[in-house]
Amino acid sequence: MGRAPTFFSVLISVSVLSLTACSTTRVQKNNSPDAQLVKAAKPAKPDLKTAPQTNADGTVIDPVFMRTQADYHFTLAEAYALEGEVGRAIDEYKLVLVYDPTSPHIRLKLAAELVKKGQLVQAVDQAESAVDLDPNYVDARLLLGGLYSSTKLYGKALEQYRFVLSSDPENTEASLYIGALLAEDKKFEESIDHFKKVAKTKKQAHLAYYYMGRVELDRKNNKEAEEAFKRSIEERPEFLESVMALGYLYEQNAANEKAVKLYRSYQEKHGPSLKVANALGKLYMEMDEYEEAYKQFVIVEAQESDNLNIKVKMALILIEQKKYDSAITKLKQILSLAPDSEKIRFYLAAVYEEIKAYPEAIEQFETIKPSSTLYSEAAVHAAYLHKLQDNYTKAISTMSDAILKKPDVPQFYSFYASLLDDKKQHLKAVEVLTGAVKKFPKDDQLYFYLGSMQDKAGQRDAGVLSVRKTLEINPDHVQALNYLGYTLAEMNQSLDEAEALVRKALKLKPNDAYITDSLGWILFRKGHFKESIVVLESAYKLKPDESIIAEHLGDVYLRYSVRDKARQMYIRALTLENDEKTIVKIKQKIANIDIAVQAPPSTGREPASTQPTP
Repeated sequence: MGRAPTFFSVLISVSVLSLTACSTTRVQKNNSPDAQLVKAAKPAKPDLKTAPQTNADGTVIDPVFMRTQADYHFTLAEAYALEGEVGRAIDEYKLVLVYDPTSPHIRLKLAAELVKKGQLVQAVDQAESAVDLDPNYVDARLLLGGLYSSTKLYGKALEQYRFVLSSDPENTEASLYIGALLAEDKKFEESIDHFKKVAKTKKQAHLAYYYMGRVELDRKNNKEAEEAFKRSIEERPEFLESVMALGYLYEQNAANEKAVKLYRSYQEKHGPSLKVANALGKLYMEMDEYEEAYKQFVIVEAQESDNLNIKVKMALILIEQKKYDSAITKLKQILSLAPDSEKIRFYLAAVYEEIKAYPEAIEQFETIKPSSTLYSEAAVHAAYLHKLQDNYTKAISTMSDAILKKPDVPQFYSFYASLLDDKKQHLKAVEVLTGAVKKFPKDDQLYFYLGSMQDKAGQRDAGVLSVRKTLEINPDHVQALNYLGYTLAEMNQSLDEAEALVRKALKLKPNDAYITDSLGWILFRKGHFKESIVVLESAYKLKPDESIIAEHLGDVYLRYSVRDKARQMYIRALTLENDEKTIVKIKQKIANIDIAVQAPPSTGREPASTQPTP
């Protein structure tokens, strides 16, 4: 629920309602308090039975002709007003006044259309003329008061409403307007006292209490506002606006349970309500009660079948509840109403991806145009799904095509390079990323990917420089800190710097198994074997299904002469590894341990073959 309107906005709303009503007939009563405050002008009934008129030269004007012309233009004006053709309605009402200049009713209707056009000064002129022509014309005075209040001429507005009350003390509308104007003019105590007097009349007590609550709400007197709204509901339990205002107050004070109870009570007693269902749906969403929220949105959808926003919320709830088939049905329904909604198409593709209906997901992702804000993510998803189906040719072409269509997206280049990496096309990946960093010289992630690809392409020194560039751009780039530290350890260079880099990475991302492994491996390289065992065992606990961590722990166990545990770790690493070269290397380490176990008793020096191969 949005913020409750101030009294100024209420008065504007009342004025507009009044003026709109003046263009047709008296407004029917409804549940809106502002609508109930309004009495529109009566239908125009021009008094055309006037005496014969004369021109300046004394020539007699035919009254039948005058009446016929007035009727003709009035009929056109009414038709145009009903059809919303404001400009034409204004022209025709003006022509009516040519033939019947003394009709206050026509001037009031003309004022209404002028307001719709935003011509407030002219509208005031016509409303004032209507009052001058008929000082006792109540509707004209109410409308003129509304116009004055909308332009903050509160004193003049009060004059109009007080005049109405002087001739009609039972006119509740004018009385309520007065209270609202006093509040808008910051005369809060006078406003409250005035509304209390209106409430005593009992004729519109529920409205008086409602506006009393609005005044207190604007003054931040929440307790008093709550009591006023409750009194309003007691006077008229079906009065929806007080229920919504009280619910709003509860929501603002984080009393969501109270708001829910209030709304539910209203629904139980008075049936489904669009406003209440919207408010309840929003509350239930905030409370993560998606099933209940969905029920409320069903009510809204039944009354507003073209409300796409509600349909989207319902689809998202279905997705959250993993009711994917129902979500797909709802999203397709939305697309049938809004086929150009790429956001909905993206949601649909994501659901298809979730249920592993990859061809359907790809079809939806690839429908999203390059002009869309969702294109970048959609293109990457499509390429990724091609990859999952082992269609690297299509995945690579998808990213290549995306780069051609939208070359200003850094993510395209990095994902394109990752696909090339999967196919061991490291030199090509280096070429792509080298061009990318020239295009995006401040993109730390692209430099990091370039460094890793250069390393894999056998350009380790160049890779180190690229990763260092990453850290120049972003000193806290965790991946770069870890990668550079580990690489330096592998090169057996700058081990103190390597340790500092990895420790910083671990501080930025504690309990990361890979960073912990890097630190343990650096300590191993530095000869700190006991400390290395502690760190690597910690890494293994964090990630027991990573081959390289198990292998590293095996290396340090072996170096510390704990052969059985070393052999267990190597076997564990072997079961986790997929790379053929690495598998051969680990098998050799196991064989070396087995040979050492079968060798003659140790003379105090370990054979070279038992030492781990880095």
